[in-house]
Amino acid sequence: MKTTKQVLIAALITIFGNQFVFAQVALGLKGGGNFGTVHTTDMLNSLTPDFKYATGAVAGGVAEISFGRYFAIQPEVQWVQKGFRFDEGINIPVGKIDIPAGVEATIRTNYIEVPLLAKAKFGNELVQGYAVLGPSFGYGINGKLITRTRFLFEFDPIRTDLNFNDLNYNRFEVSAVGGLGVQFNFNGIKWFTDARYTYGLTELYNFPIVNEQIKNRGIALTTGVMVDLVSPQPKKAAPARRPGAKRR
Repeated sequence: MKTTKQVLIAALITIFGNQFVFAQVALGLKGGGNFGTVHTTDMLNSLTPDFKYATGAVAGGVAEISFGRYFAIQPEVQWVQKGFRFDEGINIPVGKIDIPAGVEATIRTNYIEVPLLAKAKFGNELVQGYAVLGPSFGYGINGKLITRTRFLFEFDPIRTDLNFNDLNYNRFEVSAVGGLGVQFNFNGIKWFTDARYTYGLTELYNFPIVNEQIKNRGIALTTGVMVDLVSPQPKKAAPARRPGAKRR
């Protein structure tokens, strides 16, 4: 029994080891923008203002491990700004004129994320479209509350640091990521651009009074460049037979 297990383990190592030997590896950098908001329940929506998308940044490193022309695994490490925005406005009557006033508030949080994506590619050697799908694991570093007050004109924004511990904010986050993109290949250099939707699965904060939760959502638009590091080993061609040579 022990010998059978050893043979199976050795066979698996040989199979997957050979796959990695013939894999093509590329490393690169990416950057772009993230348009973040949060998902809330219907009850919480009725108690709070409408949450809108807040603009943030995305930057990080990316690797592509290709197994053939049409499939790859794409791990990444990135910094991304998430959050949401809402407005509360009123009109103040002065004589016969209504003067608009109000406040705009933006919650902006900084995350370190590690997406682990499966990548399906289609196209030719020069231009390829692709789709990515997989989980992403994040950790919230810090956050800010940015408020802007309006009355006749807009005042300078006030920035307040958020204490995640005092808020009982869940720093660890698991998300599902899906997206589409296009990639151009030039002699070992790959330029790519894609659009992704991130669906947060982790409850970030539980409102204690109404027992309602919020979760991150986001649309990211990024572009970047990768460089091939390890190319697949070429198969050895069979030696050509000389004319007239007899087979043994």
